[in-house]
Amino acid sequence: MVGWFRRHYPDVKEQSLRAHIQAATSNASAGSRGMFANRQPLITRIEHGLYRRYDAEPALEKSQSDGQPRRAVAQLPPEVDIEEAVGRYLGDRNPTARYASFDYCFNHFQQHRTTVAAWGEPTGMETSCLHLGFYLASWGMLRGSSDLLQRSARHLAPLIETIAHAPAQVWDLDLDGYDTTGIDLVYRTALDVRSALRPVEASDILVTKVMLGVFGCVPAFDTYFKKGFGVSTFGQAALRRVGDFYQANAPAIDRLREPTLDFTTGQPTTRLYPRAKVVDMTFFIAGGYTGGVARRRRLPARLA
Repeated sequence: MVGWFRRHYPDVKEQSLRAHIQAATSNASAGSRGMFANRQPLITRIEHGLYRRYDAEPALEKSQSDGQPRRAVAQLPPEVDIEEAVGRYLGDRNPTARYASFDYCFNHFQQHRTTVAAWGEPTGMETSCLHLGFYLASWGMLRGSSDLLQRSARHLAPLIETIAHAPAQVWDLDLDGYDTTGIDLVYRTALDVRSALRPVEASDILVTKVMLGVFGCVPAFDTYFKKGFGVSTFGQAALRRVGDFYQANAPAIDRLREPTLDFTTGQPTTRLYPRAKVVDMTFFIAGGYTGGVARRRRLPARLA
């Protein structure tokens, strides 16, 4: 973090900056936070030089029956018509439309799990970088303010290596596996993805969009999703809420798992959208997005 300020704001005094960072860090000692120790922190230190926004855990409360601490139940997101939202999102779906880039990226990584990082192979490193790069571009991650815009597709090679060595469990993980172990796996994988993108300062949005497009294990925590779902940051508390939402709406979400589109034929494949993708589409629309998806798609009879 200090290095980023050094590059972009060289006039800032590093001693003062370090003191402010320490004061705002949740897992710094109370003594080092000084007069700010009683204030809510802003960031959490993940490792040396790497921070993320502070994600407050739900408060613990005492059980009236046995006096033991119980975790407060997280507030559920607002009620939403899942089928209506998904129908609107898919309203303009076709093989050449912007968001079909997800289908092609997801298909590639899921179909070639063991060879995505192989150099010189038709389905290997170069193809993987191009698929992931174009998907991220289609999903707004190469805008003018993004550090990624200044990089070529080859910058993604270390990320592809990280993806290739990800735990086998994360490739098959979806919202129906969001127990404590599953949520921890998603969170740890996000840390690995963030690290692999350096020196690009990867936001939660970028990290979760990569994970959705490759593994399909988490919704993309972009502005619209967070607004619609009622969370401010990506973290384990938010992931628990995602899991709770799925459990409360599993039949509807499972019913709306649309087949991906095939790049060669443009026709539906036998591979279904992951549950995380359905929830992503739902709250992307619920969060206020209307561009290009204003018309409600008539869903197939099997989804009605």
